[in-house]
Amino acid sequence: MKLHLLYIIPALILTACQDTQKAENTSPPIRPAQIWETQAQMAEQVETYTGEVKPGQQINLSFRVPGKLVSRHVDMGDAITVGQALAQLDDEDSRLSVKQTESGLQASLGNLSAAQSNLNGAQGRLSSAQANRVAAQASLEATQTAVDTARANANAAQAAVGVAQAELQNAQLEYNRSIKLVDQGYASKAVLDRDTQRLHTAQSNLKSAQANAQAAQSQVQAAQARIKTSQAQLEVIQGEITAATANVDALSGQVKSAQAQVDSTQNQLKLAENQSAYTVLTSPESGIITQVFAEPGQVVAAGQTIMSMAKAGDYQVHIRVGEQAINQLKIGTAAKLRLWANRQTASFEGKVLEIAPNADATRTWLVKIGIKQPPADLRLGMTAEVVFHQTLDKPVIWLPATALFQQKGGKPAVWVLTDQNTVKLQAVNIERYLQDGLLISNLSAGKSVIAAGVNRLYDGQPVKPVPYDGEASPVMKP
Repeated sequence: MKLHLLYIIPALILTACQDTQKAENTSPPIRPAQIWETQAQMAEQVETYTGEVKPGQQINLSFRVPGKLVSRHVDMGDAITVGQALAQLDDEDSRLSVKQTESGLQASLGNLSAAQSNLNGAQGRLSSAQANRVAAQASLEATQTAVDTARANANAAQAAVGVAQAELQNAQLEYNRSIKLVDQGYASKAVLDRDTQRLHTAQSNLKSAQANAQAAQSQVQAAQARIKTSQAQLEVIQGEITAATANVDALSGQVKSAQAQVDSTQNQLKLAENQSAYTVLTSPESGIITQVFAEPGQVVAAGQTIMSMAKAGDYQVHIRVGEQAINQLKIGTAAKLRLWANRQTASFEGKVLEIAPNADATRTWLVKIGIKQPPADLRLGMTAEVVFHQTLDKPVIWLPATALFQQKGGKPAVWVLTDQNTVKLQAVNIERYLQDGLLISNLSAGKSVIAAGVNRLYDGQPVKPVPYDGEASPVMKP
């Protein structure tokens, strides 16, 4: 019996030890957790992006007329100046068109000159006729005055005849009375001689007055005849004026028609010269050729892009910004830029010129940075670093975005490592979302924060701290 007990007791002890070891082996392991040590608080936000140097204005160059490309004077990468000839189309047809139009213009100018000469002659004849009319009118007025004068003279002469007739009657009466008195012996012969002389004088005066009256009447008739002649001349001259005016009007119409033909031909010539000039492609700006799309011998269409150019000195840096940071930028935001090819040189100034209204497929927005004074070694296609500096309203701590934990109700928090290497949840205030992290305002420097895998932790969980590498999961299997 004792012998059996000696065998049973060691077996029981061995079984108990095996159970204890099995229980120890099944306890939860302490898993490693990546730790981010919070740094000193920041009063300024610094965002850094990498971008590519692009032309500020890409100009596509094309001919305004179709044709066969006979020569191209520049290649990709060549520097060009404003007005420089870049390419040439076959211009034989356009030059022939210019010559034909020039010949047509010379003919039109000849027609215009002849029409103008005819018009000048007609205008001269019209002016002469108008001068003749003025002279005829003056002559008619003078003749009318002469008629009036002759009529006045005739009236005066007729009045003188009446006076002479009255005098003759008186003289006759006196003479008759004197004869009777002499016959009766009451008057002397001297009285009769006197009355006889008076009678003869009255008779002579009457004849003279009648002759003057007849002459005055003849002058009136002659003046009236001259009036009719002047009026007839004036009518003839007026007819000449009417005819000359009609001729001037007709020739003026011919001149206008000829001038319109000249104007039309000049416009055609200008168009032909423009078409000929359009066979030469010139640079609208100074810059550099960025792409070439056509070779000599190729037939190109009007408006087809032959080459592209970038305007000299007009450079931009294009970056892409995520939705966490895009709201922090606006047109005019200042930036510091530096070329990767020569990072030892001083940075240069820039500012935001354009922000894309929509995100692309990668959920980033294109932002174009203008360069105020490009450095001499700047080249298209270079890689540039763009840095934005922004003063913050309050001091903040930067944390990786993977450190954020959402509590119930959506309140943000982080897991903080205690002195016992366990984790404790601490609520935080997020001041700003960045491209690569968060800005926290109520977390002090020197804290150890679990940087990733935060959704698999629980309060009081023991962990093994390891440095944060930004890639590995913070809680890993042993």
